[in-house]
Amino acid sequence: MEVGDLTEEQSNALSRFREFTHIDSVETCRQYLAAHEWDVERAIETALISNSDLPLTTHDDNERITTDPIPSAPPMPSPFLHQSTPRRPVSDTVPTNQNTENPILRLLRLPLAFLYAFYLQIEPYIPWSILRILGSFVQSLLWSPAPTDPLVEIDDYCTYFDNQYGTEHPAFYRGKLSQALRDAQREVRLLFIYLHEKNSPLCDRFCREVLCEDALRTIIGDNILWSASRDTQEGAQASRLLHTNSFPCVCIVAHHGSQQTVQLKLDRYTDASEFLAELINGVQNADQTLQYNRDRRDTRTSRDRLLEEQNAAYMDSMRADQEKAEQRLQEENERRKLEEAQRRMQEEQEKKLRKFMEFRDRIKQSFPEEPSATETDTVQVSIRLPDTEPIRRRFRRSDPARLLFEFAWTDSNVPDQFELLWGYPRKRYQYEQMSDQCISDVMTGSTETCYLEKIDEENN
Repeated sequence: MEVGDLTEEQSNALSRFREFTHIDSVETCRQYLAAHEWDVERAIETALISNSDLPLTTHDDNERITTDPIPSAPPMPSPFLHQSTPRRPVSDTVPTNQNTENPILRLLRLPLAFLYAFYLQIEPYIPWSILRILGSFVQSLLWSPAPTDPLVEIDDYCTYFDNQYGTEHPAFYRGKLSQALRDAQREVRLLFIYLHEKNSPLCDRFCREVLCEDALRTIIGDNILWSASRDTQEGAQASRLLHTNSFPCVCIVAHHGSQQTVQLKLDRYTDASEFLAELINGVQNADQTLQYNRDRRDTRTSRDRLLEEQNAAYMDSMRADQEKAEQRLQEENERRKLEEAQRRMQEEQEKKLRKFMEFRDRIKQSFPEEPSATETDTVQVSIRLPDTEPIRRRFRRSDPARLLFEFAWTDSNVPDQFELLWGYPRKRYQYEQMSDQCISDVMTGSTETCYLEKIDEENN
């Protein structure tokens, strides 16, 4: 069947129907679409549910072709049924459907049909423009090139300038414009800004006639010179801040307090002498503005120096007081230690003295009686004391030699530590040395004189 009698909308619907259902017969496709008033979604759904391209027909050779109603579809319009269509030979048997598809393919096609029909229904409401914008934004985030470091651009520009015009020019500040402004404010210096354009013949002439000459180096002096090209991030930002549209452009920035002021802006270059003259006038005016900050710096420096001196004097006084306090504390600790040692020593002496007094009392109580003058085998012993009269007593020769020392302790003037000397040559004896000896072992005469000497505790 020809399709020339269809409208453009119907032709598009027919193409979409054939593309989705894969039905080759144009007549059959038109029947499905006409039965559903050219509603493509409904026609596709009906075609996928049914199992044939065209409803089965039963006729004789002499009968006119009749169509069975399509399942779930309304009856065909009568004008369409009277159109002349080519007849197919019909046998006596019921014809079989030659376009019957594989059941598996039919099952796979059914959900696709519903998805496609759903898509056709929501397509007019999809905001394609918004989706395209979101897609572009996501693409810019994922595939956009990494931003260039502004400091790297500044270094590349300085290298380009040195290669193009040589190194005989004032040194460029290698940093961002914001850093240069902070340094200029902190150091109370003027900031010269030069904005360059690489493809400008006027900039090339300016660099060769002015920027690379000694006169400009003299004018700038110890101030800061910052430069950048227009095609760099810092250069473009400086151009916007300074409202610069023509190049070369030279500006002088001075700080009055915390405010930044553009004292001079030269964005038209004609002659080197005229340009330098205007620059000299601009520097003189900017110095007057900068003088306020210089005065503030000097005042602040003097105040800081005075504060440092006061702080140093205060710290010295604090150190001296601390040293005195530490010395007093050390002396107090030493005094306490000495007093504690003396107290312990005194307690030990008192304790020792108590022990000695108890020891003397026990000796007096247990000391044997003196032999009589008529008793034989005795020895008359005289013990000379250092400060008092000697003491005398008779001892039996069989008495222990320790009795000589215990007899001396019975006198209250005898110290607790002493030694006795007797014999010729004189020999020293101590109480601890007299273990089991008798008097006859150490004295041979009938009378003996002993000399008592005190033993110092330091030497004991």
